[in-house]
Amino acid sequence: MNNKKPRDPLYPEGFEKINKQKETLPKPKPKDDLSLLKRFNRKLGVYLSPSTTDITENEKKRKIGIIITLMILFTLIISSYYFIVYEPFQKELSLEKTTKLNELHELYSGALTTSPNAMMLENKIKDGKSIEEVEMINVLTPATKDWKSYHSKSIHTNLDKYNRTMAVYSNESKNIIMSESEAMKIVNGNDAKILSKIHFEKPNTVSVPILISRLQAGAGLINVGSIVDIYTNLNDTDGNFTSNKTNPDISGCTVLSIMRYEESGEVDSQYSKSNMIVKGNNSNPQENTKKFSSNVLEIIKGSIMKGYSEDETFEMLKNYGVKLSNYERQINLGDLDAQYMILIETPQDKVNYVLNNMENIVLTIPTTNAPDWMINEISSTYKN
Repeated sequence: MNNKKPRDPLYPEGFEKINKQKETLPKPKPKDDLSLLKRFNRKLGVYLSPSTTDITENEKKRKIGIIITLMILFTLIISSYYFIVYEPFQKELSLEKTTKLNELHELYSGALTTSPNAMMLENKIKDGKSIEEVEMINVLTPATKDWKSYHSKSIHTNLDKYNRTMAVYSNESKNIIMSESEAMKIVNGNDAKILSKIHFEKPNTVSVPILISRLQAGAGLINVGSIVDIYTNLNDTDGNFTSNKTNPDISGCTVLSIMRYEESGEVDSQYSKSNMIVKGNNSNPQENTKKFSSNVLEIIKGSIMKGYSEDETFEMLKNYGVKLSNYERQINLGDLDAQYMILIETPQDKVNYVLNNMENIVLTIPTTNAPDWMINEISSTYKN
């Protein structure tokens, strides 16, 4: 009788044989999922734990010595890096940030201290990670743009009825009265290094009479309408004038009127021309003499009293004093003792200064506002 177990139809023939062969094959080792650092720590634990491994006392001391040595070397390397590289770098970076912040605060001063751009640039400087990054931050360009925008609005709102404004220089303590167009030229022609030190105000001026010598009155060559600067000189023991400042104390003052001493209008001149004709023993002298005597002020008085034609007299004597000074300049001969009463427009806060220093002030004519004769002289001197 055949006792063989019938084959299971669900298993193919030879399947049991294959399973027995698989059981005899070596099983793969489980995959070690530990990281490199974890495996290092486990092996280090083996060295340090006497209960898990059998190592000698000398071997353990040697391993501990290696670890301590490595830790000391690591500490030395970190310390060296900090003191040699990191700390000097941080000092240089901090110094560069301080320099850049000082530039920022100098350019964004006064009315622009709390400007949004100033805040943004300050944060950008403080967040800089390298010296090169901080150096590359451009402060001048945005500051110049902001100041030009601010001053353009300020000039427009600080004009008087003559369309003038007054520029006040904070670092030089001087005021300059100028037209709106001249003020805009200053704004458009300068950067934030200059514009941050200027602010514009509405002119508050006073006409001040001053009595000065010809030397102080621009050699007597200033005219009504001239724009002059005021300097202050000090008298030394020798009676010479010595300047104590390089910049004018007041700039942009307007000459409103000029009076010269009455003696300058007294005229008493005589012109003679002689000629001797000789014929044999006979001589015939001939002389042509012209004499003129007048008083300019008395002529004016006469015209006012209708003794002369007032219009003709005024036209004849108009600008007499300036013409006289100009002719004296051309012939290099003049009345150096002449005195001048000048009415000059100056800022109200400078009136006391002008009055208290009347004996020491000197009126000068800036070449930018020079009269025609001065322009011609300068041009002819430097003409190619």
